[in-house]
Amino acid sequence: MGKTLFIVFLFFSFALSFSLFSLLLFRLKLWCNCDVCRSYLTGSWSIEFDNLCDWYIHHLKKSPSRTIHVHVFGNTITANPDNVEYMLKMRFEITQKGSLSP
Repeated sequence: MGKTLFIVFLFFSFALSFSLFSLLLFRLKLWCNCDVCRSYLTGSWSIEFDNLCDWYIHHLKKSPSRTIHVHVFGNTITANPDNVEYMLKMRFEITQKGSLSP
């Protein structure tokens, strides 16, 4: 009786875990469907550009604010002089600098 109860418990635990995982995976969007995300995820940027930096520069030039948000990474990339100046003057202590190795 104890072994059967354990197997039933294990089955329902797995089924519940799988259901919750599926719900989170398909209901929550981890990225949007914008050109930047779609191009990065499919690798289509590599058809037009030799490297990722050139692709970033292309998008920065197209952006009126010279700032882009890459939703896939959750990062913001800026070439706006006002933003760069602000980060260097006011928030320099939390800006990543140099190598990450100790």
